Amino acid sequence: MTKHQHHQQQQHTTHFQTRKANCLSKRDKSSAGRIDPRAVDICAEINAREEYYTTSSCSGRCFLYCGDGIKSWHASTAAAAERSTDAGEEDGVSNNSNTSTGVAHGFFQRTRVNHDLIHEPTRYFNLSTITTDRTGGGDPIPTIGQFESLNNNENFKNKLEEYVPFSSSSGGATADADTTADGATASNDDAAAPIWLRYEPFILHVMCRSLKAASVLMALARPSFKNVGLTSWNVGSSNTESEEVNSNNNGDANNDNGNTINNNGTTASSSKNQQCKGGGPRYLVAIWGDEGLDMPLSLPSSPRQGLFYNCDKQDGTESGVANAEWLAQLVNERHGRNWKKIERFVDAMRSLEVDCPVDDVGDDNGAVSVGMMNSLTLLNDDDDDDQKGNKSARVLSGLPIPRSYDVVGDVAILNNLPEGDDETQKKVGEWIMKKNKAIKIVVARHCALSTEDRSPGSSGLKQLAGHPRDPIVTSHYEYGIKCVVDLNHTFFSPRMAPERLRLAQQVARGERVLVVFAGVGMDALQIAARTEAKEVLVIERNAIACECIRRGKLMLSRNKTAPCPGSGKGASERMHVLEGDGLELLPTLEKGSFDRIVAPRPKEGSLDGDLGTGDAGMSFLMVMLPLLKPKGEVHWYDFAADHELPNCDRTRKTLEKACQSLGLEMEVIHVARVGSIAKRQWRVCVDFRIIAKPAASS
Repeated sequence: MTKHQHHQQQQHTTHFQTRKANCLSKRDKSSAGRIDPRAVDICAEINAREEYYTTSSCSGRCFLYCGDGIKSWHASTAAAAERSTDAGEEDGVSNNSNTSTGVAHGFFQRTRVNHDLIHEPTRYFNLSTITTDRTGGGDPIPTIGQFESLNNNENFKNKLEEYVPFSSSSGGATADADTTADGATASNDDAAAPIWLRYEPFILHVMCRSLKAASVLMALARPSFKNVGLTSWNVGSSNTESEEVNSNNNGDANNDNGNTINNNGTTASSSKNQQCKGGGPRYLVAIWGDEGLDMPLSLPSSPRQGLFYNCDKQDGTESGVANAEWLAQLVNERHGRNWKKIERFVDAMRSLEVDCPVDDVGDDNGAVSVGMMNSLTLLNDDDDDDQKGNKSARVLSGLPIPRSYDVVGDVAILNNLPEGDDETQKKVGEWIMKKNKAIKIVVARHCALSTEDRSPGSSGLKQLAGHPRDPIVTSHYEYGIKCVVDLNHTFFSPRMAPERLRLAQQVARGERVLVVFAGVGMDALQIAARTEAKEVLVIERNAIACECIRRGKLMLSRNKTAPCPGSGKGASERMHVLEGDGLELLPTLEKGSFDRIVAPRPKEGSLDGDLGTGDAGMSFLMVMLPLLKPKGEVHWYDFAADHELPNCDRTRKTLEKACQSLGLEMEVIHVARVGSIAKRQWRVCVDFRIIAKPAASS
């Protein structure tokens, strides 16, 4: 490989990591505003590897619909085309590309979307209540952020009132007309359309760094899913047009009916070409299940009377209930088989060697791995010797410069004091500052994090170079969000940035989120800024850390680029801080009032870990879990030895014991390896949710 080729591959790797960070950090504009719980595991496994990132996902869902069954550009009638054209002209939208041919969106309405099992068949399949019971026991309908795209539309209020699927007399639309998925009013014929049941299996789109990485991913997915293929690629420069390949027999590689939403809020079919424009080679792999379902539940002559279950006529008879249960069984069996395939795919991804990219050897279109870099952790990734045996600048300096160090704001932090006297240590700090102009001071940690707050303390950091600063306070950017960090008196790790982003991706619209052990509040700031959570409540007992949170909240209010609606001001208004001991404050909060709890608890020295003598956080679990709503989720941090990974059975038993003592049942969604804390010791995060509540509290 020539020097020029090596430079090109390194440049491509850097561009790929930048695109990955940009894609994953964008606000989720799907209807739920989050990654599906059943897809969290596989998305986390893929995104944890530097050679991949996910662009869209759906764990599998069922829903009821009427109309064309697809968000089609072909109107079913000339009147529908005329309505769409008129609506576009009224809203000031140009339809130049379609009006000349009479092409417009077809009629399509969807309701009772459900990504889980159908637990109440007679409610879900009761078509007579389809206008009054909008969920039917399925996914809750988010009520925050659905219409922010219409804020500048003069017809916003009217459209808001019309947003009642399968129109009812109480909605904004009349009983003679329905509202389509696009907001256009449908004709009487469309409103009388029969209702269908559809099940869509798992679908996933993954961007790969190289052709070799794409090949490995497809090989791992094919034992579980039949429909796997490379849907598009770009192997040239920014001027090279992307080539597309259809991966199935019917020529539709993106077989999601236009309903799967990407991280950036666009459909996978409309965004894959955008993601393949310029910036070096890009390879998009599509993976989707093959077991779908599409069947009518009513006739055009009586759209609200079910063919299989009709509560009004059968009045809950045994035969009618059996039919509803049979319909639910059709869906639930497909859900079960679909989830097992996802689990097999997860196991296949875990079979890959950790921290060893599959494309590190590279090929003509591959990329040389230089390690995953983010904007927060600076790695000296230059080898001691290059390919020709030349010494690196770090080795040639003759100084004991560490191979890696963390960067928090404008401060470089060395985990240990460099060898040598004070003058040598000063030269090390100056060398680092010279290599990175953004670094203003260099410090080294020379004591263990033994305090209750896991902070170095006032004398725990030694400043090696730069203008003296006491205490060492800095402002730190993470994916565009800013926080304040007191490095002497608080604990903060920039290496957990991807983990904080992963948590934010799981927060749905309208959720009430509780963050305990908040530290300087970066977890809460990311959630408030990137999601449409209803409220983010923060609990922290360290007074200095609480002051950092308040300052971060103030900076968030001035952040005009925050992804959430209302920009930073809206985000900061939804964030509240409580200062005090969690064991004292948590019992005072309303029980069953939170949808999600984030608990990045600090390590309690020898009390934690596989050989720990403490209660493994049981006292906190006993006061936290009662605060959850049914199906509420918890992100619980623990500490495990390498032999306990990846299942972390000891942590699971602790969580199960706490839930059982409170009369709850739980299921683990994902176990994430967050980072190393010592040799063969890891910080892990167990995501689990409550699947049953005691009868007295429900």
